[in-house]
Amino acid sequence: MKTKLLFLTLLMFGISQAQVELVPNPCDINSGTITFKYGELGDYSVFDPLSDPNLYLYTGLQTDADPLTWDYHDDFSDVSTLIPLTYDAVLGYYVATFNPATRTYLEEPMLNTTTIPSGTEVFDWYFLITNSDQSRQSADLKGSDYGFGSALLSVEAFNRTNDVSVGNGTITFNSAAQYEIAVYDVLGKNVVDKTLNITSQTTHNLQLRKTGVYLVKISSGSYSRTVKMLKY
Repeated sequence: MKTKLLFLTLLMFGISQAQVELVPNPCDINSGTITFKYGELGDYSVFDPLSDPNLYLYTGLQTDADPLTWDYHDDFSDVSTLIPLTYDAVLGYYVATFNPATRTYLEEPMLNTTTIPSGTEVFDWYFLITNSDQSRQSADLKGSDYGFGSALLSVEAFNRTNDVSVGNGTITFNSAAQYEIAVYDVLGKNVVDKTLNITSQTTHNLQLRKTGVYLVKISSGSYSRTVKMLKY
């Protein structure tokens, strides 16, 4: 009986894994803009949208040792604070983009509105899917089941934006450093993965073959951010 239950648990876990995807993967609080994809394979077993084109993500962050509490979370009474999860008719599934580090949250226990202080350790990102009037919602889900990892919110991660810029398939570096570059297409496929040792101001061509929208993750030491880039 235990073996059967374990098999069913693993089966359901595999199904839910297939239906929810975070890009980039792995990611953490310093990854910058994250893309959330739901229903890419046409199975909506995590939450049935009932043909609603506009769903929402209610999210929270665990910043202490207690995994049962969301220490920073959205205001469930105000749908405007939630992350829009919209059906993309071209892609054929629901998509949301957000930066968990720079959003405004309610902080427990006083429920004051704030952003996350630099240096805060974020152990996990939690979420649930709901509809616009919040009459239906999914079970609580953990970001760590979909590639989100623990990390300290870096002071550097959102202050060095002038050091690197991207556009039309190129990256311009304004500061000398070693950079890790990962590029993902809209389907989440890793199309570029390289390390660059930059000694002076340089513009690097990523040599992307196809036009379209890409996600570019740039890391250097504790600095990391992910930005959208249009190749035309």
